[in-house]
Amino acid sequence: MTPPRFGSRSARHAKWGAALLLLVTLALLAVDLSTSYRQLETEAGRQASGLSQLLAERLSSGIHEAGLILQSSNQIPEIQRLLRSGALEPGARQNLTQKLLQLLQLAPYLSRVEIVDTACQTVFSSKRDSASPPHHNEFCRWLHRVDPKESNYTTVIHSPTDGGIVLANKLYDGEGNLIGMATGLIKHNFIQDEVSRLTVGEHGEILVLDQRQLTVTRWPQTSGNDPQSYRPLQPREILSHDPGQMLFDAPSSFDGRERLYSMRQTGNYPFQVAVGLSRRDFTRYVWDKAWLAIPGWLFLSALTLLALRKHLSNLRQHQLLLQGNERIRASEEQARLILDTAPLALLLVNPQTVRIRHANSPAREMLGLPPRDPEQAADNELNLPLKLQPVEQWLREGEDALQQEVELELEDKSRLWAIVSLRRLGHDSQPSALIALYDISGRKLLEQQLHESNQQLAEMAVTDPLTRLYNRRHADMVLRDEISRCERYGQTMAIAVFDIDHFKRFNDQYGHQAGDDVLVAVANALRDTTRNTDINARIGGEEFMVIFPYTRLRDAQKVMSRLQIALTHTTFPFVEQRITFSGGVTDWRPGDNPALMMSRADKLLYDAKQSGRNVVLSDQEEA
Repeated sequence: MTPPRFGSRSARHAKWGAALLLLVTLALLAVDLSTSYRQLETEAGRQASGLSQLLAERLSSGIHEAGLILQSSNQIPEIQRLLRSGALEPGARQNLTQKLLQLLQLAPYLSRVEIVDTACQTVFSSKRDSASPPHHNEFCRWLHRVDPKESNYTTVIHSPTDGGIVLANKLYDGEGNLIGMATGLIKHNFIQDEVSRLTVGEHGEILVLDQRQLTVTRWPQTSGNDPQSYRPLQPREILSHDPGQMLFDAPSSFDGRERLYSMRQTGNYPFQVAVGLSRRDFTRYVWDKAWLAIPGWLFLSALTLLALRKHLSNLRQHQLLLQGNERIRASEEQARLILDTAPLALLLVNPQTVRIRHANSPAREMLGLPPRDPEQAADNELNLPLKLQPVEQWLREGEDALQQEVELELEDKSRLWAIVSLRRLGHDSQPSALIALYDISGRKLLEQQLHESNQQLAEMAVTDPLTRLYNRRHADMVLRDEISRCERYGQTMAIAVFDIDHFKRFNDQYGHQAGDDVLVAVANALRDTTRNTDINARIGGEEFMVIFPYTRLRDAQKVMSRLQIALTHTTFPFVEQRITFSGGVTDWRPGDNPALMMSRADKLLYDAKQSGRNVVLSDQEEA
């Protein structure tokens, strides 16, 4: 029985654990949102920096391209004549207008090109229907400044109508004398086409500023007031600052919204590009995540409280469960008594931990477990690991077995054959599995011996006992199968029949043991000379046959010649003479049968003996 204060302490721990879980999850949620916010802020900074660099490069490239167009106007003859004489014929003015319009087509953002004389008066404009604005004094001063390095000039005109970036390029005649300048205007809306390809968010902002931090142009466009009327950006917090770029937080001069700006110099030109990303845009993900996470945390809190309530209810029912466990323990004791009295090897194993809880005497003896101490109680569990494959694997994989013959591997790596049955018992607080083992190692040993004996008998049925070559019966069977294959597929095949010369006289002179040694030597030489796929057989006393599957007649003849050479170099310590043989080789022909092929080979063998022996004849010429 569980003491009352143990239940009270467990309930108190459960309450503190639930509270701690909710606080930890809330803290993790706050840390995750903060980390996400910082990551998004860093990513927004990188995005703003990349966009400002891209826009600054495009703006610098556009101004440079417009300057090259103005510089190329010095090569137009009509401009030279206009600035020297002060007037042009109508046809020449029309040609000049067309050439300037062609130049403007190369740079669509360049809205107007004007030709100005040394008195700072406009003598020609690409737009005849618009009045040319008066030029600043700084253009006139720059025009007459004697500095060969300052051949072009860039400044800003702040005007709601004709404002923008003004570029000027000095014009010289053929002798190098200053005769005027060419000016071009890039209007406020030049940046709109470039920005349309970029992504700065729904509430983002892009500014082009001059050296005084006054706004040259803005995206999105402002309506009504001149951009110059707004105050410069006032950084509230500088996040990073290097020679080429500054990253800072600041309120917008136009709508007052807090943005993350990246300001970058536009090459060597007196402009800066500021790309501002609204925190409202890039922190939207964090707010959405928070709106999703907070209900999730509330749901987790509700589940935790329900689980706590369930746990407290389980504590009250724990006493009843203990009484049930006592009844289960009594049932297990009865099961142990049944196990101990059974003649089979029986094991009671915990399938979750794969440890032996109980084993009867036959099981202890079979598995080499320590015998039970008579002084120990009957319900004392072994608690030993089950080292018995593959039964251990079956338990881990949840498999059952019924009278299955299997080879078992014990803990000491020894093996035995047994009939195994495995059944899982009821699912209670202590799950169990009953394993029954019946040793059949003796029966398996007898079966193995019988199998080996059958294999030996099968081998003896097709093998010559002296030379270990195939016998005549097996050779005839293989020859019949090979002829059938040749008839079916049209393949080639050859056979050779030979016997040892004067073997009877040799046997009578040196004895039967010497004759047997010669037969064994010929068989060994035959194995060394032929392929593994060739069939070597002893078909008589000193007569041999070789079946060459997939072999042409001349190739079989070569093999027999190699066998003659091998036997010529073979010496016997008890014999003074060399061993030779005579034979005949023939190949398969359509319509052949085993008897016909053997007849041709025997005839060739007879002819070889009649011709003086130690020769192998083939019917190559006849074929």
